[in-house]
Amino acid sequence: MTGEGRRADREAPPARPRPAEEFWPAPVPLNYARPDHVPARPQGSVPVICRLVWSTHEELVPARAIRWTVDRVMVAVTAPEARSQDHELLVWLRPQDVYRTIPPRRRPTPPVTVG
Repeated sequence: MTGEGRRADREAPPARPRPAEEFWPAPVPLNYARPDHVPARPQGSVPVICRLVWSTHEELVPARAIRWTVDRVMVAVTAPEARSQDHELLVWLRPQDVYRTIPPRRRPTPPVTVG
């Protein structure tokens, strides 16, 4: 047997997470903040909501916190155009941009009327 066709029978390995720069509509979100020291291994998989800031808007998106340092959190965000969970974006954010629950929205202050 020559081994021909064996690879065709197997499924392709799942895609590895790629850096955010390859997917985002902008090179990186404006609040992207890589730490000085990056932990070598994933530290968990905590469901979170992260705030991403773009030049035109900001958005809250579901993600998973997978690594963290004292002042940064790496989140894995499923790409909006991805068909499955295989394609994730990895983004380092400051802790104030990562939430365990939906953050309260700032309400506009009503104008002060004199009179």
